[in-house]
Amino acid sequence: MTSGVVHLVGAGPGDPLLLTRRAARLLGEADVVVVDRHATDAIAALAPPRAERCYVGRTPDGDAWPLSRVVDMLEAHARAGRRVVRLKSGDVFVCSRAGEEAAALVARGVRVTTTPGVSSATAAPLAAGVVPPPGTPVTIASGDDDPAAVPVAWEALVDPGSTLVVLTGRAHQRTIARRLMEAGAAGTTPASVVHAAGRPGTEVAATELAGVGGTRLPPPAAMIIGPIIGGPRAHP
Repeated sequence: MTSGVVHLVGAGPGDPLLLTRRAARLLGEADVVVVDRHATDAIAALAPPRAERCYVGRTPDGDAWPLSRVVDMLEAHARAGRRVVRLKSGDVFVCSRAGEEAAALVARGVRVTTTPGVSSATAAPLAAGVVPPPGTPVTIASGDDDPAAVPVAWEALVDPGSTLVVLTGRAHQRTIARRLMEAGAAGTTPASVVHAAGRPGTEVAATELAGVGGTRLPPPAAMIIGPIIGGPRAHP
């Protein structure tokens, strides 16, 4: 028998003005908000003051909660009749493990709803003031080294006529750039690294593929590699 409900909500890139109206409404009614990192604090703040906030992501002092522990907590709150919002940065299913959480919850008889959000895959290029030329294919890849994830075949993503957007790859920028160049990508390929896309603190470093590893912008950061038009700009 199905019991309880968990709302998977995309927080977008972190600016409350980019949140969907449905997401804002669900947050405003939440009893529990479960988030991965403090980057979504401005979004989680839309929940009532009485709402419980749980941080389950990686911190400077420790690793992220394992999937089973997160699912156990979500299920417990839902079965207790609480209104649960599982807040995910960006969109719930773009370079995210939300799908695994949803599948596990449904298998346990917990109903799940999903609310999409603005992904950094689109927010980062726009924040940087760069977009692929019309008709240019765009590939989105995760740069995370999660051992549970399917490894990215970077060699298969080398295409001079397409633009590559890499999310969650800040810690591996140098390695990613090296593997792309080893597979034939030109070191002079235009590239930008965008920190905190779509938020007031947005920073952009314009470079080339060979220089991506030398950028010093902090996470969260997305990489845009390939044909682009326009130039970097700061967030207004």
